[in-house]
Amino acid sequence: MRPFLVDYLIQEKGIGSEQVYQDVLDLFVYSRLPFLIIVGFCAEFDCCGYRAVLVAGAFCGFLTVLMTRFGIGISSQQAAQFTVSAAFASRVAVPSMAFTLCLPSQFQEAIHTLKAVMLFSNCCAAGLGELLRDAEWVPLNFLFDLSALGQVLSLLCAALLPGARASPSASTPTAAAISNTLEEHLLPRSPRRCSQGPLNGVQALLQDLWLSLWLRRVMWWTAWALAMNPIHGLTLTYWQSMVRSKHILKDHNGYLSACMYLAASLLTLGAGGAWVLQRSTSLLVVASVFLAAYLLLQLSAADTRQLTVYGWIMLYQCLFEVVTAVATFQVGVGKAQWLSPVNGKAW
Repeated sequence: MRPFLVDYLIQEKGIGSEQVYQDVLDLFVYSRLPFLIIVGFCAEFDCCGYRAVLVAGAFCGFLTVLMTRFGIGISSQQAAQFTVSAAFASRVAVPSMAFTLCLPSQFQEAIHTLKAVMLFSNCCAAGLGELLRDAEWVPLNFLFDLSALGQVLSLLCAALLPGARASPSASTPTAAAISNTLEEHLLPRSPRRCSQGPLNGVQALLQDLWLSLWLRRVMWWTAWALAMNPIHGLTLTYWQSMVRSKHILKDHNGYLSACMYLAASLLTLGAGGAWVLQRSTSLLVVASVFLAAYLLLQLSAADTRQLTVYGWIMLYQCLFEVVTAVATFQVGVGKAQWLSPVNGKAW
């Protein structure tokens, strides 16, 4: 839906181009962080868990399509940016599902496979959408009808996901173990459950977060995420505007998105077995940040040839998606080692 959203709002909803970027899409940018924080808190409690978060996210995605398709006026499109932010934020619960159901030795393969599948699904959606849009007899409204059907299917799939598997070895640091966290061992975990009360649960969550940030891998990848995620979000939100600014009027955004997601999917899947990606955290962080900056500079300086512009966007997207998968599984492995009763030696 996203590759065709700008054209749809302008052509079908009669919203001006400036209004789309200044009064609609900017709300998606501003609301992403608050929803990510909310999802992060909710996913930590057993009364929510990753399955409930993903079900809620799929439902928000369905609401987004309905408001975009049937909403009248700019207000409904602005409201849809909040629900789509919630839907995007819910996807951070997918890795937690893998961490819950897999052993740490399987984290890399599981995370890369999940990421590749998600990217491939985006590829299929974008490719099908562009094929239908190029067929003159298929209106843009029909694409959003198909998207609504897809959201219903995703809602059903989320509801059928397995629940979290109880892990007797799971542990979280108590206050008495803080001084020994990175030196000796952690005390047995007292689960953060809703039955402890919301204040105790939040206190345990914040304590866990603070201790996690002192882990080397978590520290490096947190810095990477703070630098890369906002820029990536802005790039994917406004790249269609940049294409228009280069006077590329007959765009093929769906084909670009399909190729972009397909390439990123294949690269992510292929990197799932690369042992070298299990190490060199600092090198990967620094190199990927500088390479991403170079690609964005080339993109901004690209000429008006469509293939050149699309090529730089594709390279940037592939880099981000592959390194995101690496960051996710490295953080998961680092946290699993940290929580091991014998300082990770069991893993």
